[in-house]
Amino acid sequence: MDDHADRSTRYAARVEPEDSGRHDEAFFASLPEVSAFTEVVAPGSYRDAPATWLVVVTDVRGSTRAIEAGRYKDVNALGVASIVALRNALPEVDIPYVFGGDGATLLVPRAALARAETALRGLQHLAQDAFGLELRVGVVPIAELIAAGHSVRVARYRASPTVCLAMFAGSGLLTAERWIKDPERGARFAVPEGDAAADLEGFECRWRPVRSRRGAVISLLVMALASEDAHRAATYRRVLEQLEALCDHETARPVSVRGLKLGGSRADLGVEARVRSGATAGAAYDAALRRAHRQTLIGRALVAVGTRAGSFDGKVYREELVSNTDFRKFDETLRMVLDLSDVDCEAYRNALEAERRAGELVYGMHRAAAALVTCFVRSYAGDHLHFVDGADGGYALAAKELKAQLAGANLQPGAG
Repeated sequence: MDDHADRSTRYAARVEPEDSGRHDEAFFASLPEVSAFTEVVAPGSYRDAPATWLVVVTDVRGSTRAIEAGRYKDVNALGVASIVALRNALPEVDIPYVFGGDGATLLVPRAALARAETALRGLQHLAQDAFGLELRVGVVPIAELIAAGHSVRVARYRASPTVCLAMFAGSGLLTAERWIKDPERGARFAVPEGDAAADLEGFECRWRPVRSRRGAVISLLVMALASEDAHRAATYRRVLEQLEALCDHETARPVSVRGLKLGGSRADLGVEARVRSGATAGAAYDAALRRAHRQTLIGRALVAVGTRAGSFDGKVYREELVSNTDFRKFDETLRMVLDLSDVDCEAYRNALEAERRAGELVYGMHRAAAALVTCFVRSYAGDHLHFVDGADGGYALAAKELKAQLAGANLQPGAG
């Protein structure tokens, strides 16, 4: 059996020719932009993803245990590495994706399946060899989700002058994740054996955790429970309005120019060196560590004097970094990392509790002293994106509370 036939067996909905989705490769890049974050919860902001595309899910098995053992930076790095590797493997496609803390969810065109699978296998080797962790990866055809009554819809949110982020609606992504994690069903969506190579060029992890300015860094997950789109949108809009009544989103940004401080020690740069080399020691690891250390020292000097070298402008880079963070996003779960005062945090939790008791939503909240910033830099001149999570576990630990509330309400994420 050839490779294409084998993949068709594993992913049952793939029944068309391998090049059937090429004309859809511009799907995300061509979407109309949404400029106000409040509009990402509006059903009208979304378009259906092409049925020929695929949902790719990555997550670190046992992430909660790893985080509780103090390895939150390792878990976080593998989630970001998933995005970097897939974007590098498919440079001609503007890929929609969302970072989830201990993994990522991405959409890729079916025509790019072979390259995506090669990168995913490379990521699995990286997780095992450089971190001693297991990265679960799975691929679910959107056509199969549609056939089962689920939708995958995408919006394009303009986060800054140089960055657009994907937002997602519909039950398809949660369902894909549930199918991949199912002990019986999941094997059919697993990536088959084959060539393995992940290009992690652009992955950087050089900033020290950004300390809270106001009290605490809060990683928050909110999932509305209504079955009707309009009802869920109204719930999310109330949640955002309740936050805005406490503090505006700029005040609540977890990353600030003054809070950004470059690392420099082996401990600060070790995670990046492991990701870039795929090893924990040896010549490749040492070379990656030296490169990161050298570039960090240069960057620190350029920032200190506010001057430029090549494409790096020490005067504006940190301002761009703050603008280019993904501290707010939506994938039928509202995900936010916020810097809140103790008073605002308590008031916001009380507001969410009232909504939960009314049966409108479930939520998870994790409190930390700092935010963790992990970077994907294609160019220091604007084309750089920065993934933000709460230190000490962030989204992954917030998810524990959300899942407990779902279980208490006897609800199933991704249903319907």
